[in-house]
Amino acid sequence: MRRLAAPLILAAHTNALLAGPPLKQQTRPCFAPATAPAVDDETDFVSADDLEREAFAEEVVVRSKGPTAAELRARAWFEAALQEAEADYPTRAPPEPWRFTRLDDLWRCAPTPRARGRRALAPSDLEPWLPADDDEPVAVLVDGVVDAALSKNLGFSSDRKSWVGSIRDAPPDVLKVMGPLHASLPEVVKEESIPQRVSLGGGALCGLNAACAPDAVVVWVADDADALAVADAARANAPDRVESEAACVRAHVVHARRRAKGAQHARTVISTGAGANAAVRESFVGFTKLDRFSALTNARTTCSVGAGATLTHVLDGNEAEQAHIHHATAVCARDGAFQSRTLSDAGALSRVCVDCDVAGAGAFFDFSGVQLGGSDQNLDLRTALTHSSPDADSAQDIRNVAAENARLVFKGRIDVPQLGQRTNADQLCRSLVLDDGAAVDAMPSLEIVADDVKCTHGATVADLDEESIFYLESRGLARADARALLIKAFCFELVQKTDDMLPRGTLDRLDAKLLEFEERQKNRRGRYSSI
Repeated sequence: MRRLAAPLILAAHTNALLAGPPLKQQTRPCFAPATAPAVDDETDFVSADDLEREAFAEEVVVRSKGPTAAELRARAWFEAALQEAEADYPTRAPPEPWRFTRLDDLWRCAPTPRARGRRALAPSDLEPWLPADDDEPVAVLVDGVVDAALSKNLGFSSDRKSWVGSIRDAPPDVLKVMGPLHASLPEVVKEESIPQRVSLGGGALCGLNAACAPDAVVVWVADDADALAVADAARANAPDRVESEAACVRAHVVHARRRAKGAQHARTVISTGAGANAAVRESFVGFTKLDRFSALTNARTTCSVGAGATLTHVLDGNEAEQAHIHHATAVCARDGAFQSRTLSDAGALSRVCVDCDVAGAGAFFDFSGVQLGGSDQNLDLRTALTHSSPDADSAQDIRNVAAENARLVFKGRIDVPQLGQRTNADQLCRSLVLDDGAAVDAMPSLEIVADDVKCTHGATVADLDEESIFYLESRGLARADARALLIKAFCFELVQKTDDMLPRGTLDRLDAKLLEFEERQKNRRGRYSSI
């Protein structure tokens, strides 16, 4: 069986520790094991099914008999990687895509056996994360597995134009479309003309997700030929963008964690047919008190936007005191629109990567991201956009707010190859630094080969504008209240773009965090006044 080294090494990190005591050096990152098999041009990923059958088939053996042969091989592999990394750590710099992520914190999240006797979740526990409309489908995953009892309105819609549920329950027609999307990995090269990429350094983690994810949520929306025909006719008579007039299919995915420790691998696959319109929200929620860095969520979302279709994807991270890694990939066909919304504020370490290929003429990528960091949080937001077709547009707007000792990172890349003629791309990152101990690293970038483009990128890092504060003070607001109001307006300008997809629990959490910022500003002003 052909394998790629990195995913199996990381799979060992999750699976080999299930038996026996934990490894002594598990806080060390490893990316280049000395004993790894050679990787040649024909090396490919092993599928999750094959990996489960071959490498971990012996896992059914009773644990009292000791570690299985597969676990011993995985442990030996992982220990060799740790020894190789230990030789020159920390003098050796981490790989470039991970240079601003605290890898020590990431690798402190050691996987552990699944706990027994966990409290079952009740429907009332999920109320803050449910939509206001009871008719909208909600898929609830508990520790990575779809829970049919807690979920709502799964299966086909009444008009049979959409299907939401576990991939294990998908009907043949849906599985025929979603199966290849579920099995795809970033490193797979589909065409010789497309260069091989590793999706923002997440290839190994995506492979780990493919190997270890116990289930996957599928959101499938059928083609809407009538809406596509109307939109095509409108585009023929107007140069401006024409969005799909199809009724919007709204779906919600809630990833619930009950385990206080260990790794959770979440998987979501979304397909929007030609001319269709869909909005999908993913929320990650913890229902148990976590020790800092005791848990890791390694999530992956794959999106396909058909011709003339519109897909809005909202990513909402609510898991506190843990590490959260999420890789989202999307491909837009001609005249399609992918609207990505990301909100990061809860995790001790959060890294969200959004990779979009504007593969069809007239397609559009619209990205909005908000990061709110306090304490010593490390929040990292990455985007990679490829304009591989002509006459396509994109817009990216990122807002960062850093307080106390938080470190926030944004790194965005726009690639415009020779085929991307007449591209119109904008990328802007604006950041507020509220305390001296906070830091923001903003790195927008362009790589342009085409000669007929209009591309802009920029970044600002500053405190709040004194003139704006003075204006609000002249209207009777205290200085701390004026600062709090400006911070809230700075963030909620982008939050409003989520099309009312955010649940009440998320909005309450944002208000609470902004209130903490306000109280901190008041306390700081009080200390300064007493000096």
